[in-house]
This record gives sequence, C-alpha cells and structure tokens, in this order.
Amino acid sequence: MHHPSTLAISPAINPARPRTIAERAAQQRLLNSFLRETGVPAAAGAPLRVPLPESGAVLLGTLRYWSVLGHHAYGDEFWVQPDGNGVATPVGHRELVTLLLTELETLAAGAADDPSDGRHRRRRQAELAAQIDNSVARTTHYLERGRLPRPEAMDPRARTRHAEQSLLFGHPFHPTPKSAEGFSAADLAAYAPELGVSFALHYFAVAPELLVEDRVSSARWVPPEVQEQAGRLLGAKRAGYALLPVHPWQAGYLLQQDAAGALVADDGLVPLGPLGHPVYPTSSVRTVCDPGFATSWKLPLHVRITNFVRNNPLEHARRAVDAGRLLTALRCEWIPDGFEVLLETGYRTVDDTALAADLAVLYRENPFATRDEAPQVVAGLLEENADGTEPEVLQYLRQATGHPEGRLPADHVAVWLRRYLEISLLPLLAVFSVHGVSLEAHVQNSLLHLEGGWPARFFVRDMEGTSVSRQRWEAGGREALPADSPVLYGDAEAWLRLKYYVVTNHLGHLVHVLGRHAEVDELRLWGVVRELVQEAASDRYGADRYAADLLSSPVLPAKANLIGRFAGRGERPLYVDVPNPMHGVSR
Repeated sequence: MHHPSTLAISPAINPARPRTIAERAAQQRLLNSFLRETGVPAAAGAPLRVPLPESGAVLLGTLRYWSVLGHHAYGDEFWVQPDGNGVATPVGHRELVTLLLTELETLAAGAADDPSDGRHRRRRQAELAAQIDNSVARTTHYLERGRLPRPEAMDPRARTRHAEQSLLFGHPFHPTPKSAEGFSAADLAAYAPELGVSFALHYFAVAPELLVEDRVSSARWVPPEVQEQAGRLLGAKRAGYALLPVHPWQAGYLLQQDAAGALVADDGLVPLGPLGHPVYPTSSVRTVCDPGFATSWKLPLHVRITNFVRNNPLEHARRAVDAGRLLTALRCEWIPDGFEVLLETGYRTVDDTALAADLAVLYRENPFATRDEAPQVVAGLLEENADGTEPEVLQYLRQATGHPEGRLPADHVAVWLRRYLEISLLPLLAVFSVHGVSLEAHVQNSLLHLEGGWPARFFVRDMEGTSVSRQRWEAGGREALPADSPVLYGDAEAWLRLKYYVVTNHLGHLVHVLGRHAEVDELRLWGVVRELVQEAASDRYGADRYAADLLSSPVLPAKANLIGRFAGRGERPLYVDVPNPMHGVSR
C-alpha cells in the first residue's frame, strides 16, 4: 500500500489565530473583488465607506494600505450602519459575507448565463457562501500546519518545489481561492501541495484501438522505470498497450464509474496501480512533477477547485497542443534573451465520450530535470506571510541590492523591477506584436529564475490558456492551423486577454507587493513600467500599436471573478474596467 509522504513543516502559527487569519484573508479578497467589480471607490487616507443598497445600510471600516489597482488591506474590524446615519454595530465574518453577497443578487442578474428569478439567485448566494466557507476551512488547515520551511541548501529543485507548495492564501481577487469541493480531510492530507506532499502516480494501460493522442514532439512521456514495471505487469499479451498516468484520487474515482468499469471488464483499460518515483503536486494541485524526469503531467482531477471541475476536455487539450505546435516553430526566432516557454508536447486519452476528459493527460516540458536553474512560481514569491514577515521576493531583492535589513532604497527597487520587466513584459509584448500569440502569463503560470537575487530568466507555462490572433497569424503567412482550432481568437480578444493576465493580474500584483513591502510609491513603480512600454514601441520590439494602446488607454481590463462566479458564467469570463496606472503617471 502506497503512503504519500510529507515534507517537514515549520512550527505552526499561534494555534488561536489560524481561523481568524484565514477569515481576514477571505474578507480582504472578497471586499477587494467587490470594490473592483462594482466600481465603489476606496480613497487613500480616508475611512472605508461602502454603500449596501440592497440591505439599506453602509459598511464601514479602515484602510491599512491603499493600492493603485485595488490590492487594499483593511483593519481587523468592520461595522454596519443602518440607513448610513444610524448607530454602527460590529460585523462578524459570516455577516460580512452575507451582506456583500446580498448586493450581488441584483448586480449578477444581468450577467448570468441563465437569468433566473430571485429564488435561484438566493440559491447561488448560499452556494457561494458555502464555497467561501470551504476555502476558509482549507486555508485554516494549512495555517495550522504552518508554512513549509524555505530550503537552506542550494538544491535548485528544492527551491522550485518550495515556491510551488507555499501558496496558502491564493489569488488576491477571487472569492474562493482555496476551495476544493470533492476533497475530504484525508484527501487534503494526501494530495494538497500546501502540505508539502508527494505520492506515486497510478497508471492505466490503454488498448491500442482505444488510444487517442496528438504529439507535438518526440519527448519521452513515460519514465523508464514505469515502462519497465508496467511491462512486467502487462506481459507479452498486452505489449502494445499505451500507458496513461492518473492522479491517485482520480484513479479511485474512475474505478467507481460504470463507463470505466465496462472498459476494464473488456480489457480495454487495465489499472496497474502506483508505479514509478514519487511526484509532487504544483500550485495548481493537479499538475505534478517528477524533478528528475524531463516531462511533467497536467492531470484531470474530478474535483471543483476554485471555479471548475479540473478535468481536461478535448477542446482544452487541443488548444494547448495547437499552441505547442506553433510555438515550437516560433521560439527559435525570438530575439529577447532570458525568456522561455514551457510547451505541452501533446496529449493522450481514450476514445470514449464519457471518459475522455477524465482521462486526458497533457504532457509538459520540464527542462529543469537536466539544468541547474531554480525557477520559482511567481505567485509563491509574492505570497504574503501570515506572520507579517516579508514575502519571499523581498528577500531576493535585498540580496540583489545588498540591503539585508531596513528600508530598501526606492531607486534600487526600480532597477530590480526594470530587470524583471526586460525578461518578462517586453518579450511577452514582442511575441504578441510580431506573431499574434497571447500567452496567459499570470503569476501562477510564470516562473522566475534568480541569480544573486536578480531576475535572470523568465518562463511561461500552461499553453491551454494561449490565444492566437487569427487575423495576424494568417496575415503573417504562417502554416495554417485548422479553421476550428480553439487556440484562434479575434485580435481584440487575444489582446484583451494579454492585457488582463500580464498587466492587470501579473504586474498589478508584483507592483503592489514591491510597493507595499519595500515602502515605495506604487505610482513610481508604474512609472518604471511605463518607461519600458515606451521602449517596446521602438523598432527593436515592433510593438508600437499595442504599446501605444497600453500607454494611452485610461483603463485596463480586469476579470470579474466574484460577479462572474455568482452569475454562473462558467467558461465565459466577465471583465470590468480598472484605471490604467500607466496612463496617469508622469511621462
């Protein structure tokens, strides 16, 4: 019987505090999402005052930190004031959630995929409240165990793993960033990356006539030790069967399904159990990595994590593989140094409508199995610590600038940020401007390798989020993609996605963390971004039209995760406008 292993955990936070810390983190995310998506302003240096027309009241609070793009931090207490002028009374966590979700009933009605009456909206309110509770409970559990200790050794693979498994709070503008409906407490102990776990993958063997796959490269998908173990179990009779890695939780789930049982009974699908070396789950929970093998696996997992059940529909697999195919041809042409894309090299599943999405595996490059770089997921570097200590990115910034203690000079922070932008923002703009390829480089899809604390190499992963401008791809005379390829979008939508994921989401988060924790005015740092975008308009990068749009537009797009979730938008995200910090900063 295989038993998942867990890394040593640092001493827990004060045991009286984890639930309170988790609730405050949830309140901050919920309230920041609410303010951003409703357009209710929060003013620097002023008390917080949020009208609640559906309740006929006003929410009151204090701002500890005001952020340009809405990454605000609040005091520990909130109050509600009836009619805006009565006696204010304290508001607990659950009451605060109820007040804000009540306001969404009307706001979300017009955005819903299935507009419905008030009874159905109230049901969605109760569902979302339960999912917020789920997220808070899981965050509390992770905080009770304590954050994984930062590796002291120089092992690059240990640093990569640490960043992947250190996200205790998650997305700063999502109402349920740590929800995982379908995982029991025992499942969390076995499979949650936040707990530092590792485990062996299960494998299924698939009869040749049932196999569906699309390969972009000749990369090895199955570790040699797994191939050897499986060969002994299958014998000569099934020598032509292909191997599919399966998350252990998913293996148990599938073997309870009638469709899988029928294939097993017909010998089309052979469960082989756990094989090979342990793998560890990354920040996305379902993507797993064997540090010594040059392929990692994006696995289906029939668990609702944040918004969706995380299986791999064939449309998603096709999008990732079509992106991998075209980027394989393009990346040798890229001029920018220090920038790399980790491609999906193909997918594999079974020819069975009921099972295809729940068995489809995407195979991703893991070049660090044979390289000395220690790329760290940017979301992990930016995560704020429950104990008030600096985010990990500040420790690297201090190392780079030679200031181990005290306040960092603003000029040094600006130089570090400029170095970061040169290997991230500028290449991302260039790839879109020259080729029409928009990469979904939000902070959880972005990896950073640092040398001496300085940004040295930037990586983007997860090609399933790629969008390619149909007009400019075809105008460039490139090899045609299938007309129905899910990677093809209109130019305006591909550009909107890049602006959101790279600028609003990624840079908005990075600038906020640097500004708050290095005590540098965020607008000064956005001025550094603006200078680099102006450079992107030069012939060197050929990004003039798009860079000009970033500089001249008064607004940026932001995904409305809260209203969209409440409205049941599913795969059709809703966007709202937020002020563009580059438009207002001095030239």
